[in-house]
Amino acid sequence: MYPCVECNKEKLLQNIETLSRMMHADGKIMCAVIKGFCADDSVMEVLEESSCDWFGDSRIEDLAKLKTKKTRFLIRLAQQCEIKNVVASSEVSFESEMKTISLLQEEARRQKKNHGIILAIDMGDLREGIFYKNFAEIDEAAEAILGSSNLTLLGVGTNLGCFGGVMTDSENMQGLIDVATHIEQKFSVKLPYISGMTTAAMEMIEDNTMPLEVNHGRFGEAWLLGYDSVDNRRLSYLHDDAFLFKAQIIEIKNKPSQPIGTVGGNAYGEHVEYKNEGLMRRALLAFGTQDVKYEYLTPLDKNIEFIGASSDHTIINLHDSEEYEVGDVLTFRLKYHALLHLYTSKYVKKYVV
Repeated sequence: MYPCVECNKEKLLQNIETLSRMMHADGKIMCAVIKGFCADDSVMEVLEESSCDWFGDSRIEDLAKLKTKKTRFLIRLAQQCEIKNVVASSEVSFESEMKTISLLQEEARRQKKNHGIILAIDMGDLREGIFYKNFAEIDEAAEAILGSSNLTLLGVGTNLGCFGGVMTDSENMQGLIDVATHIEQKFSVKLPYISGMTTAAMEMIEDNTMPLEVNHGRFGEAWLLGYDSVDNRRLSYLHDDAFLFKAQIIEIKNKPSQPIGTVGGNAYGEHVEYKNEGLMRRALLAFGTQDVKYEYLTPLDKNIEFIGASSDHTIINLHDSEEYEVGDVLTFRLKYHALLHLYTSKYVKKYVV
């Protein structure tokens, strides 16, 4: 059934094993971020036997359904409304707020569990975390965790590139190391993990310029789609087609290239100007922006050109090609946001092949 996403089991395993080997060569922890496919059961069956060390997700619902022996890491700061599930369904979480840390301690005591925390440090990307210069706040959070009977301070971590576009480099990695060293010296403890690596750090990993002290990484786009999130760089040693999107043609007609009549806003209130290219061989595909934005898709057939989309239809220019008929299926490579949207849509079928 279409539209659908196909996951190639062999290629996905090759990707995650390749990245795991790169991490393990320096004794680093490989956390596979699984939110891109919503921790889909059939894909998780493939990954359970892989050599990655942890599974990370931003949604506690995904972690809760896992049947795994690997460490489950909540990589988004916990909501206060989900504290009970965070303790029950993850071994480790990313945290920065004192009130949340206090609630986690109370709940962990109730559940008679120990919960690990990696203290989130903002190294300049300005999303989550205690700002790296605010040592008083860092000390307060570290002291609270270290003084809790049911919490363990496992380390510090940072996220780069996702909001501010800040690139991972030797300066911000050394800054994160300095924060960890400060905590260790002030409280006479040893932090097991410094979690600074993401897909945005692939170039430093490839060049062996990542400091050894940074020993924990959280990766999604690299092993899922074979791309470095910095400048959309193709990673040639990884497959870029472990996931493919397929959609069926439901109409092919020759029509003018410009709308006819008085033109206002479209279904999204956008005022779009279409270039006059004369008659055009146009095809309708049975998916729309409710499923995924076509801007995140790349057709395998380079002669196909996207024209636009509504909520339920995507329109393409076949460029006078007589190759396609109604009922034919077109295949597309995915960008990371496409994978996120397609696995979230209940109208898109998911298969492992």
